[in-house]
Order: sequence, then structure tokens, then C-alpha cells
Amino acid sequence: MLVLDLTRLLPGPLAGRILADIGYDVLRLAAPGGDLLELAAPEAYAWLAGGKPSETVDLKTPAGVGRLRDLAREAAVLLETNRPGVMERLGVGPDALRAINPRLTYVRIAGYRDPEFHAAPGHDLAYLAADGLLERFGPASAAMQIADGTGAFWAVIAAQEGVRRGGGFFEVYLAEAARALAYPPVPGLDGGRVCYGAYPAAEGRVVLAALEPHLWDRFCAAAGRPGWAAEAYGPAEAANPVWLELCALFAARPAAEWERWALDHGLPLRAAAPPQTPAAILPWQDRP
Repeated sequence: MLVLDLTRLLPGPLAGRILADIGYDVLRLAAPGGDLLELAAPEAYAWLAGGKPSETVDLKTPAGVGRLRDLAREAAVLLETNRPGVMERLGVGPDALRAINPRLTYVRIAGYRDPEFHAAPGHDLAYLAADGLLERFGPASAAMQIADGTGAFWAVIAAQEGVRRGGGFFEVYLAEAARALAYPPVPGLDGGRVCYGAYPAAEGRVVLAALEPHLWDRFCAAAGRPGWAAEAYGPAEAANPVWLELCALFAARPAAEWERWALDHGLPLRAAAPPQTPAAILPWQDRP
């Protein structure tokens, strides 16, 4: 199925990349001026563009509009991130293109549902602020593009729902998309408990995630420390002797050895891999 990706910067290209990775044929239609992300973050730009052939289409010209109309006749999905009203003024909005191809799923990634701000420009931090999420996400608000990332996945969901329905027009609002991750904080999942956190090893780091009592008990037995059984949720701080003993335990062997040991004992422990860019996004695996 053909997807026309007219997006730029982060959320739209990420949605297009996900669709490409799960089997859609994604054609990137770039504006003549290019994408600011290519200059600001070339590695991210190259990864987001992976798996997508590209051509330049100038929608400010009759030839560009004609090219998009021709492509839309055969497309299953169109993704765009222009401010609401822009595509309509160019004559290639959802009504115009779906009149050509009623089975087209037209997905617009917009900023805000609020009518006052519906056509306003914005970026990730502004979207989080508008939905009251800056304090909820804390430092991650600036370190990770939460609204953009969740918005990309919502756009993919909208695209697939439209294909299932046989076409439609969907708007995804970045100012609301991050709300899907704004569930109330879950105690114990902040790395501040001995049973759930990262520890330095002789080489690298390990992450222990033994939240359930039976997993913590299994870990204590495998480590030969049955006396730790009641200490799962103790604080991960120097004042806690169990935490200090855990640090000493993990520091005695490389992370890779601990990971193999954990596999042998059926424990939720992994070696922390170095930062890397994934080659593909494959949220499921077909199995016979």
C-alpha cells in the first residue's frame, strides 16, 4: 500500500518511518526548500528518511499540485504536518484529494484541538505546556520529544484505522498525544528501590527489574542471599546496607556475565547496551 509522506521535522517523518518498517510503501514528497532537520540533526534526518524513496514536489506550482493529485489517486494513506488550512488553500486538502480517491486515508498531524490555537505553530515543549504536562514529565520534557513521539504513533494508528475503514480524514493533535503517557506515577518505578534499578558492574552496567515478590525471592536465592528477601523495596541509597551489598555483588563480574547468569536462573536482569540507533521499528513479529 502506498503512503505519501509530505511531512518534515520529527513527528510526521517518524510516523512515515514506522509505516515503512511495518510494510507500507512510503514515498517521501519533499518541498523544494528541504527539511530543517537535515541541517540541524543530519543523523536523525537520515534515519527517519530510511526506507523511503523521495522526490521533490513544489505544491506552490500547478505542476506540483498535479503531481500530488496523480499520486493520490493510487495512494492508501497521506501524511501531512502543515498548519490547518494550508493544504486546503493549495487545492489539495482532504476534501479535494478524497474526491479523487474516496479510499484515501488522509492524516493531518496538527498541534492543538483548541479552536483558538488550532492553526497556531508550535513545538514539543509548547505542546506539553499547553496540556499541563511539563511538571509531570520533569527533565524528560526537554531531553526527549514526548509529544512528537507519541503523536507519531497516534498518526500510525489513525492511518491503519483509516485503511481498515476504507478511507477517511483524521487529525492527530500533538498537544494531546503525550497525555497517553501521563498516567499517575507508579511507586517504585523511578529506580529508587533495590529491586528495580541500574547497578555498575565490573564492566558496563546491569539493570535489575525484580518487582514481583516471586522474582525478587528467586533473585535472592540465586545470589545466595536469602536474607535479602524482605528488603526488595528498600531505598537505593548509601544508608541502606542491602543496597551497598548489591552494588558490591554486581561490581564483582562484568555485565555480560551477569546477563548470562540471569538467563540461566530466569531473572529479569539485562546488561545495559551502549546507545545506538535501531535499524528498524518492528512492533510485532509474524509467527506461523
